[in-house]
This record gives sequence, structure tokens and C-alpha cells, in this order.
Amino acid sequence: MSTVGYGDIVPTNILETFYATIVILFGGLLLPAIVGGLAAYMSSFHKTEKLFHKRVAQVRQYLLKINADESVLDNCRRYFDYHWYCQGGVIEEEVSNELPISLSVEVAFQINGATLNSVPFLKCCDDATKLLLVTVLQPRVFIPSECVVKEGERGSVMYIIQRGTLEVTCSQVTGPIRILSSGDFFGESCLLGSKTNRATVTAVDYCDCFTLNKDDFNEVLNGSPAAKTMRVDLANSIMGSQACNKRAFHNMSRYPKCTQLMLGTDSKEEFLASTQHQLLPDSPLNVIWNIILLAICMYNVWIIPFRLAFSHAREIIFLDWMFDVLFFLDMILNYRYVAYFNDGELVTDAQKIKRNYMVTRFKMDLISTFPFDVVALLMLPREESWSIIVQDGLRLLKLFRLRRHFGTLDTVFRFLSDHHITLAPLRLAEFLSGVILIAHIAACGFFIFARWKYSRADCTAGSIDCWEGTWIMRQIYNDKLPQDGASVWQLYIRSLNWALPTLVVVVIGDVTPTTSPETLYALLWMLVGVTINASIVGNVANIVANLETDSSDFANAIDNIRNFLSVHHLSHDFHERVNDFARYLWTTHNGTVSEDDFILRLPHMLQTQIIQDTRMRHINACPFFHSLQNDVVEALALCMQQLVFCAGDTIIHAGDMGSEMFFLERGTVRVVSPDHKTI
Repeated sequence: MSTVGYGDIVPTNILETFYATIVILFGGLLLPAIVGGLAAYMSSFHKTEKLFHKRVAQVRQYLLKINADESVLDNCRRYFDYHWYCQGGVIEEEVSNELPISLSVEVAFQINGATLNSVPFLKCCDDATKLLLVTVLQPRVFIPSECVVKEGERGSVMYIIQRGTLEVTCSQVTGPIRILSSGDFFGESCLLGSKTNRATVTAVDYCDCFTLNKDDFNEVLNGSPAAKTMRVDLANSIMGSQACNKRAFHNMSRYPKCTQLMLGTDSKEEFLASTQHQLLPDSPLNVIWNIILLAICMYNVWIIPFRLAFSHAREIIFLDWMFDVLFFLDMILNYRYVAYFNDGELVTDAQKIKRNYMVTRFKMDLISTFPFDVVALLMLPREESWSIIVQDGLRLLKLFRLRRHFGTLDTVFRFLSDHHITLAPLRLAEFLSGVILIAHIAACGFFIFARWKYSRADCTAGSIDCWEGTWIMRQIYNDKLPQDGASVWQLYIRSLNWALPTLVVVVIGDVTPTTSPETLYALLWMLVGVTINASIVGNVANIVANLETDSSDFANAIDNIRNFLSVHHLSHDFHERVNDFARYLWTTHNGTVSEDDFILRLPHMLQTQIIQDTRMRHINACPFFHSLQNDVVEALALCMQQLVFCAGDTIIHAGDMGSEMFFLERGTVRVVSPDHKTI
């Protein structure tokens, strides 16, 4: 049924043939259903993660297009890593927009209600008021070292910390006067009309906060029965915070030891000296090292099952031990020198690196690196054949290391993508290599059954009679193997000739099992083969579909516009203008009118870093903006919107009321006076 064929068992009479024909017809429907269902499931597997990585790749391509600094690329990547860790790549606004308003409010209250309850002066609110407050809360993310509020600036927003750590500093005191963490809040004085911030608050690590605007707060309180009580509690909370800050300011001004305790005993120079020898995770040296280790792991995946099954290639066992030494060296490097990312934040502290390695990787690395086979070689009798089997079997533990280095290929693919190299053939080669490795392991296991019976046979050593009752003897009878025996490589090729058809096309082929254990083993791998067959169909379909995904989506959108024009019987000139605009939009802007829409979804610090060489250069080029402070220029740049006009469009018309200023980034415009004369 699974292969729509007889296999090695064929019908012998009319009744059996008729029954087999019915089953084959049914199998012709069943097999596509199974493969198609599994392929559809596997193509949708990790769909959210794939969409998230696609979004990240588009952002990275845009940053490379504008020649953004490497530090900006690194900061964006770390932010998206943090976003994936916290929200799994889901954009809350998109999910909220898909729900009805009432249901969206209830979901937000269930998620963020605990955050409101952590604020003392909001506990007296009734549920209806809290429900309204939840709707006006705005999520914000701050990256390490980003200034949240600045001393002396006007404040109009209260911040509630959901996750992360921030420090409060003042210009009159050296060092932080307070450390804020999850559940704390600041900026609440603006809700009662305070104009300026009295301190600077800076993110120590990645921080998730909710902001409550003063106008929104007052609008919600206007209809609340607990408004008066809430304002009294808010005033008391402000006075308590001011008293706490005043005591901290007094202690740090009067007792220098307090400042020393807050800053720590190590100076900045000592901290830099302690981290300058750390190896960054994405540094070229570390990537090359991981590629070497991945190659060694692939070698182990091939040689260890092969040696266990065929007792061959033992003359290169010293090469294996050399690779084990490299694995030990890798353990030392990861324990002492290789920094790591924690929720998007780069950790370079030596003690934290050691502690993280011991908790996350040490046990598995030790099991997969310790030379158990060498211990067995020293302790077990060398002349016994079972001793060699034990040694080779213990080396199977080395295969656990392969899982650790899968991310190395993603790093390599990201590097190739940055250099505009098509990844589809490489992804296909990666997948097919995995299928071949699985087939290799299956082939080695298939031969082990024959070898086990060979070792138990009562015959002259080396005689082909020892293979009696195995699939190898049937291959000899069918002239697939020589009568005088076969070499190791001939046996391996015949084993692989069984494994590949079984896994890829779910058919036994001309290598058939003869014993019950061999048949059961073949049936198990045929079940695996159905899954692999579906994986091949699903992955190839995805690769082909993703070859031109962006261009296909853009072409569909343009086709819809053309159909709309045709339905309404618009002139040929309109069709030509649409075609010209589509060609320009695709060749210049990759099919999107606003390539930098994603900027407003990033933390403010990343926004300003990205627009330095794009939007801000237009404002800085205007002489009448030179007197503005940099913060004002940044705010103006973030308010800019990208517009695309095609040839012949009228941008502004003489005599109309003007409310916008235009910066010309690309192309030419013609300015015409009301009397239609070019100026």
C-alpha cells in the first residue's frame, strides 16, 4: 500500500491477484494522501519562526543597502533575538488588530492586569477603570545603555517596568542613586502636572516597560468614582519617592563609601581589561572554529557507524583521537573565553561565562568528548573481537555533539545572504545531505544483522557459507555480489542501495531482507521513509516557492491593480503608467513604497542610529534647521514619511494650501509657475 507494488511477496493465483489489485488501487490513493498530509504539516512546521526570520532578513538587507555601521547591524540582531525570546516573534499589535475590540481589551487585561496591580496608587481602582487603563498602556522596549528619560527635559509619561533593570542618576551625584527593576515605576509626578524630570534613567539591560501618558490618564480618571482617592494616593507615592531619593542623594553626597558600593570595586579600566580577551560569538575566528568542529562532527557521523558495522578503517583511529583533543580544547574555550548572548544581551564577564557553560553545556560536552573508547582499550582484552565492538560502540556518544553545531550553518548562510548569494540550492543540499546521512546509518544497521548471523554461523572463517540465511547470500545467488565473497566497500554499496530506496521512495528494491529481524528492521525504516519522503516533498516545495516569494507577491498585487483598471475600462495610458510605476518600484525599492516602515517598531535608540545616514541627512542639509538641537532633528526625522511618485504625477498644485515639506531623495521634478512656464 505504501509503495503501490508487490515487494518480494507476489500473488500466485487469480483470487490473490484480484485482492492485490484492489489493495494497489487503494494504495494509489492512500500514499499521496499520507505524503501530502505530512508534507503540508512539515511545510507549516515552525511557520512563525520562519516568518520572523524572513522579517529579520529583510531588515538586515535594508541596513546593508544603506551601508549601516556594523554596530547598528549587531544591535538590531541582538534586539530581534530578545524579541524572539520574549514574544516568540509575534507582533502584539497585529494580533490585537485581528481580534474584536472587546475581546482585545479583555486579552490585554488578562496579560497586563498584574502590571497595573503592582502600582500602589492604582490598587484602589475598580475593574472598569483598570480595564480602561489597560487600553491606554503602550509597550516600549529599551536596549542596554539607552536613555529612557533625561534630567531637565519635560516629562509627560509614566513608566511601569515589566522586565529588566534601570539605574537612576543625577548630575549632582556620581553614580546611580537608585536601581529599578521589575514591578517598579517612575515618572509618575508628570501625572499631577510636574513639568521637568529631576533625574536621568538609563537601561542597564534590555527592558520591557509600559508607558502611561498624562492626557490618557486624566481622560480615564474623569469618569472614575475613585479619581479623588487615586490622586491622593498618587501624591503620597510621589512624596515618598522624593523622600527616598533625597535620602539617597544625602547619603551619597556625605558618605563617599556609598558611591563606591553602588559603582562596585572594579574600575572601568579593570572591567575592560577583564573582557578584552573574550571571544565574541559571531567573531570570524569563532565562526571558523565552529565550522571546523562541524566538519569533525560530520566525519564522526559517517565513520563511527561505518566502523561499528564493518569493522573497517581502524587504521585511522589515531585521527579520531586527535579530533577528541580538539573537542577538549573547545570545552576549555567555551568555559573560559567565549562570550554568549543572554536574551539579546552580550555577556562577557568571565565568571558568568563559566557559570553559564557549566549549567547549559558542560554535561553533554563531557559525555560526548570524554574518551570512553580509550578507557575500554586500556581495560579490556585487545585480542577479543567483542572488545573492539565495545570500543566502537562507546564512540557513538560522539554523535551527541552534532546538535550543538547546527547553528553554525545558519551563521554561514547569513554571511552568504549578506553577499547576495542565493541560498535555495544550499538549503536543498543541506537537506539532501541529512537524508544521505540517515540512509548511511540505516545501511550500517542493516549490515549489522547479517554480520551478527555471520559471526554465529558454524562454518570456516571467511567462507561465503557463513552468510547463509542472510540478505547477503541472496545477493550472491542473484549475482549482485561475487561468488568468492565481497570487499567491504562492495558490501557497503549494496547496503546503501537498500537504504536509499527504502527511505526516499519507500521501496525495498533489489536488496531484500530474508530473516525476521531483517524484515522487522526494514519495516521500521520504511515507516521512517514515509516521513522522509514527505519531508523531501515539503522542503523542495518550500524552496521552490521561496525562490521568488517577494517577486510573486508583488506581481500578484500589480495584477490585481491591472484587473481593477480593466474592469472599470480605464484608458491604455493608465495601464502604461501602472506598468512604469511597477517596474520602477521593483527595481528601486524591492516592490515596497516604504522600505523603512519597520523603524518605528524598534527601540528609540535603534531608530536614531538607523536614520543617521538616511532621513537625518536631508534635515541637516537644510540651512534653516542648523540651529535646532540634535534631539529635535531626530524627532523631525522620525516624523518623515516616504512617498513615491511616478513620472507625470503632480506633487503640489499652485494655489493649494500647503501643509507639507518635501525632501527629494531620488529623481527630478519640474517646478512650473501658474502661467505654465518652467521656473
